Amino acid sequence: MATMQYAGEYHIEVCEIYAASGAVIDLKDQFASVNIYEDIFKNALTGDISIVDTNNLLTNLPIIGQEKLKLRIVTPNEDDDNSRTMAIDFTDTPLYIYKVSSKVSINDNTNAYTLSFTTPEAVRSNRIRVKQAFSGEPSVEIVKKIFRDEDLLNSKKEFYYEETTNNFKFVSPSMRPFDFINSVARRCLSRENNYAPTFLFYETVKGYWFRTIDSMMDTKNPRFVFKEETPNILPEGHKKPDVNTTLTNILSYSLMTSTDVMMNMRKGMYGSNLLMIDLVNKTVENHNYNYFDDFAEDKHVDEFNLYGSQNAPLGSQARDDYGNRLSDYDQSKTYMQAVDREAPNGLYSARHDGQYDYSGTDIWLQRRMGRFSAIDSAITLRIEVPGNTSLQAGDMVGIDMRNQGLLAQEERDPIYSGRYLVSKLKHEFSRGDGVYKHHCHMEVIRDTAIKPLSSYGVTHQDGGNPIDVLVPTGAEDSSDVTY
Repeated sequence: MATMQYAGEYHIEVCEIYAASGAVIDLKDQFASVNIYEDIFKNALTGDISIVDTNNLLTNLPIIGQEKLKLRIVTPNEDDDNSRTMAIDFTDTPLYIYKVSSKVSINDNTNAYTLSFTTPEAVRSNRIRVKQAFSGEPSVEIVKKIFRDEDLLNSKKEFYYEETTNNFKFVSPSMRPFDFINSVARRCLSRENNYAPTFLFYETVKGYWFRTIDSMMDTKNPRFVFKEETPNILPEGHKKPDVNTTLTNILSYSLMTSTDVMMNMRKGMYGSNLLMIDLVNKTVENHNYNYFDDFAEDKHVDEFNLYGSQNAPLGSQARDDYGNRLSDYDQSKTYMQAVDREAPNGLYSARHDGQYDYSGTDIWLQRRMGRFSAIDSAITLRIEVPGNTSLQAGDMVGIDMRNQGLLAQEERDPIYSGRYLVSKLKHEFSRGDGVYKHHCHMEVIRDTAIKPLSSYGVTHQDGGNPIDVLVPTGAEDSSDVTY
């Protein structure tokens, strides 16, 4: 394959629509753009293709939202082995077009419109229900079985999975496959990552994944390190920009979220309390979650960090006026689970007895919800970089931001530089004036600070004078009113 000529170059090798009428249309010369969306919190990828149509295909083909789309896009690379892992390839497993929208008349002979597509597994999940019992290790005996079974999702794609410690028995009460897999994922504990209860089931252009957030963060080297460089400055000795250098330039960025302490308290990020209530034996058991105390139990983006410590929570452990930390208020979020089974020697005597594991909420709920709340409130950047078909959601990347201002003491930004997890990714392929340009729009997150935040605390204490005054009633005699 030819060497890349400029950052973001791509080759579209296949772009064909297979219509319900049996016709096959090659769109390589008619598409204006292709967008593919990945998200680790969604079960399937989606996308859209914009078409400039001079043949009125909507009517003459026709296109009705029940077509299949074959697509193969590659990034030029002379060392590329031309495999699916190095390309976006949906030729063996075509995409499903499900919606036609945004039709605009450009002139008498030309229309423009957008076709939305998704993967066959997403379509299949909306068509069928799972009505059977499953037992065994969830990754292989439940999720993989649903994923591969000809009567269920019947997927032929790559399936990447992480082993669990569990041995479950579940019955699906007529649930959609994706919904049932999500319900199983909530209760799974990681075998390799300290029993982490953060399993997700999601799709990228490389295949399907069943893994924990902890496994995504347990990556020693980021796939790419993107740097904020001054544009139009050539490297020393170069007469034109170096492609390999510009491929990792940050084209634009914006800060999406910052810490909202009030919201984090309400969501249970810092602390929570779970009440397990036995309705038969009339007993209650309390389980508390503490963000600071339990922080080291989970893997974080700075698990491998050249610049600081991974044990650096996004919050100060300073004491408030009552001598407590943020995480010491477990009543800020309360869960309750009613248990109506009768155990002979107490509420939880048979929790791990028998062939199958106990799956109660006390072993996963608070840690999982606290972890996801921390992800929601993590440092989040939206980054635009030159495109690369090997990049996908769930990857670890490095972000190197310049430190600006008169008070800057370090060349790198001490807050926003570092390792990030790609939580969302949009591949944008555009074509105009004979130039094929690929951009990646990423939403990246980091759930730690590079260095622990100061715990010295706020020196100013709450004050004021407590004065209680009873507000008087109105005039006793209405004749006193003169206006």
